[in-house]
Amino acid sequence: MNPSITVDCNSLVWLLRLAQRKQTIDGKSISQIHSASLMPENHRLYCRSLVKDGVTSLINLSIPCTTQNSNGLGIAITDIDNMLGVLKYHGGVLNIINKGDKITIKSGSKQTTIAGNTDARSFPHTPETIGQWYTKSNNIVNKIDAENKTYTKNDGSVIEPLVLIEGLDSTTMYEAFRCDSMNGQKFNQYSFSYQDGKLSIGVGKELKGKTTTDIDVDACEADPINATYNGGLEYIFQNLNSDVSIAIWDFTEVNMGYPMLITLGDGDFIFQMSNIGE
Repeated sequence: MNPSITVDCNSLVWLLRLAQRKQTIDGKSISQIHSASLMPENHRLYCRSLVKDGVTSLINLSIPCTTQNSNGLGIAITDIDNMLGVLKYHGGVLNIINKGDKITIKSGSKQTTIAGNTDARSFPHTPETIGQWYTKSNNIVNKIDAENKTYTKNDGSVIEPLVLIEGLDSTTMYEAFRCDSMNGQKFNQYSFSYQDGKLSIGVGKELKGKTTTDIDVDACEADPINATYNGGLEYIFQNLNSDVSIAIWDFTEVNMGYPMLITLGDGDFIFQMSNIGE
């Protein structure tokens, strides 16, 4: 019997949409992640992937699932857009069957088969396969402890967060980030500053509207910090509906700025590098 994974259709759609990590570049909405290898682990289905440049951002997202004869085998999504197009015509409980170089999606009386192979390219015009990209991404995921908000370096030393803000309302954050779209700007650039229990988020330019949102948060013992991020944060928070935590690490000693960890619960997180020199 072929290995199969059972998930809720709406949950899988949420996972794949968020995994795409869309951002606006030169006025166009572009997905930062094209394909995915979904792996079952401890009754959850995980999507772990670096974005296309392999450096600036990483996701570790999951949804509940059950498996049958999976033996650790996952689901290769060769094109997330195409998979979302399939799921539009399904609903309720999905049974996804791994058939080697393709996968079959069943719901009710419907059955759809689509290409799905870990040997396919992870992105167009790249030599790395979906399987290789998952391994590369998973190696970095294993360095991040989402519960304690720490990062383990290659030498085994652990980096604690410079700033830790917990219990942030995702809708409040989205309202701050979405102002980047004011009058069609969409610069995809978000400035963060933290000092004495106040998080300030700035977006936009004065020509069409520069907006700063001040959010009162629980104070943590930290020096004032200023950092700028890309990564389509507006898109991320548009797809969230629960509280999140944000940890900011100090990587300045290796000229890597102030990377940010957004934790979503259940061990899920989004890692985003800051812009260097801004």
